[in-house]
Amino acid sequence: MSFAWPHWQDSTVPGARRILFVCHYLHHVVGGAEIIGHRVVGFLRAAGWEVETVVLPGPRPAAADAVHEWNLPAGLRPESSRGKQLAVYAGGLGLDARAVRQCFRRCEGRRFDRVVAHDTVSAGVARGLARRLGLPFASFVYEPLPRAVPDAPGIAGWIGGWLTGRANRAMRRTLAESRVCIAASRDTGERFRAFVPGVPVEVVYNSVERPSTPPGPGEGLLYVGRMSREKGFDLLAEAYASLTDPPRLSIAGLDGPLAHEGRALAARFPQVRLLPPVRPDQMAAVYAAQAVVVAPSVWPDPLPGAVLEARAQQRALIVSDRGGIPEIVAGYRRVRKVDVGRSRREVVGELARAMAEMGTWASVPADVMEEEAFYARHSSQTHARRVVEVLEGVMR
Repeated sequence: MSFAWPHWQDSTVPGARRILFVCHYLHHVVGGAEIIGHRVVGFLRAAGWEVETVVLPGPRPAAADAVHEWNLPAGLRPESSRGKQLAVYAGGLGLDARAVRQCFRRCEGRRFDRVVAHDTVSAGVARGLARRLGLPFASFVYEPLPRAVPDAPGIAGWIGGWLTGRANRAMRRTLAESRVCIAASRDTGERFRAFVPGVPVEVVYNSVERPSTPPGPGEGLLYVGRMSREKGFDLLAEAYASLTDPPRLSIAGLDGPLAHEGRALAARFPQVRLLPPVRPDQMAAVYAAQAVVVAPSVWPDPLPGAVLEARAQQRALIVSDRGGIPEIVAGYRRVRKVDVGRSRREVVGELARAMAEMGTWASVPADVMEEEAFYARHSSQTHARRVVEVLEGVMR
């Protein structure tokens, strides 16, 4: 396995507290954690801190800022389940030790106050740098570990299980050295406490923009995100196909192992639209055009950005009861929660009923006090204050 060197960016605030911020994709947004990474760096710099970022290679980078692709071994593809698993835990497995050595040479003789990993992918490199520099180490946690690899028959399943077990043990040792771990939801925090007992965990909710004007009612259903079984896309597709009079369904983000199912659904139903790629800052208009956003994740999403953004845009929601989703929809009246822990037939049936009956529940009036509490909890000001508070505490 070979690794391209990281890209470095220096800030020049004289006399500021200095953070070595280790992350993936910071300069090219590809997902929710990366969007939050941009915001966190902005918050810290606005607070007068000097932040130097190390942007490591990742599994699916764009050709931007000299970021290069990891060459995964054994023919693994980054978009495959096991390729993604290996990429997520590469730091914990020590596979990017060469990157640690190169980063250390670049920053020898430089003064930093602490090292921060902004995602689980970067934790191994951040921990290695913190050790060499003799600095406190903190980490954001966006994966509610441990995350299992889907079962596979024969030797492939055995290898996948062995890699997962080894990666989780290595990641546990890595994160056990963190002074604090920052979780995006209480659910993720509780899972992390069980995974790495004894490490302090602080919950810092991600921020979302409040619409300047209340959106209109919208029309139809919207699915946003990776098309995979963990996100429940197969359940959505089956439930939608069972409807006698299906509403319009828009699909944003046609990638993932089940993308073919999305294309097949669009070929079968003229009401299904496959939306072109949209920049994150343009997604508000996409949400505003829809009536209901569907997110039936079957894995514990820490705090899914699509659900958070949809509620901020006052869209009705059909969601699962997993991960941080219940925390987003607490007190919300325009929501139907589906228990995805039951049989597939029951889950698909409940999803179908929620879609078929959305005219009766999706437009109920919101609770004004609950909505104000939601916007206050997820405001940029609250997010920035909590991030600064937690990282200040690492020095005490």
